Amino acid sequence: MHIPEYSQIVSPLYLVTRKKNDFHWGPEQQQAFAQIKQEITHAKVPGETRGRPLGFWSRSYRGSEANYTPTEKEILAAYEGVQAASEVIGTEAQLLLAPRLPVLGWMFKAKVLSTHHATDTTWSKWIALITLRAQIGNPNRPGILEIITNCPEDENFGLTDEEEQEQVTRAEEAPPYNQLPAEETRYALFTDCSCCIIEMKRKWKAAVWSPTWQVAQATEGEGGSSQLAELKAVQLALDIAEKEKCPKLYLYTDSWMVANAL
Repeated sequence: MHIPEYSQIVSPLYLVTRKKNDFHWGPEQQQAFAQIKQEITHAKVPGETRGRPLGFWSRSYRGSEANYTPTEKEILAAYEGVQAASEVIGTEAQLLLAPRLPVLGWMFKAKVLSTHHATDTTWSKWIALITLRAQIGNPNRPGILEIITNCPEDENFGLTDEEEQEQVTRAEEAPPYNQLPAEETRYALFTDCSCCIIEMKRKWKAAVWSPTWQVAQATEGEGGSSQLAELKAVQLALDIAEKEKCPKLYLYTDSWMVANAL
């Protein structure tokens, strides 16, 4: 990117970063720092641009964070992501968060889950930052995982016009199983999953059960989270429905994430 008069803007910063100079952060440095951040967020890249990830951040859990509920861990990740991105782009730009992240609904309604491990103060901190600095993005935009799959091969990270206009089909909420017509019950599948640590290894198991056929199928693996197990259960159910050539599928799950993300 090109920033006009870049050297003049940042010259006050060089005065405090040189080894031979004493570090003194004054009004000039603060103004220069604020101005260069502003210039970076509005600078244009010469030539044709292609979208790329702003960055990837991760850290291990600290203290009691390891005991957070899965929902709280998702919120913590969103909170840390907003903080990390804000350090790069400043606090003027508005961040768009993936609309398919189920926890966002709780954040923007300023609600605290009835079952939670984090303190009310921590929840208030999460809600304040996320709702102040972010908003829910376009629900029809593909998720970040789908977009960055081919990024290491240097393929186009940006979306084509067709992808931008493509409408994502969302699943409809099914009626309770006991209210299904008798002829429709054969298209109903129930999913369940578990995740635990055995001999210092995280192991998960996903299962699908058909009340009509009275059979169950399961798959298992290592290294994944409970959320991965939930998605594996959904994938297994879809594979079964395709194999049986079901014209429709009623998927019943106790996963809040799956129910709100489909």
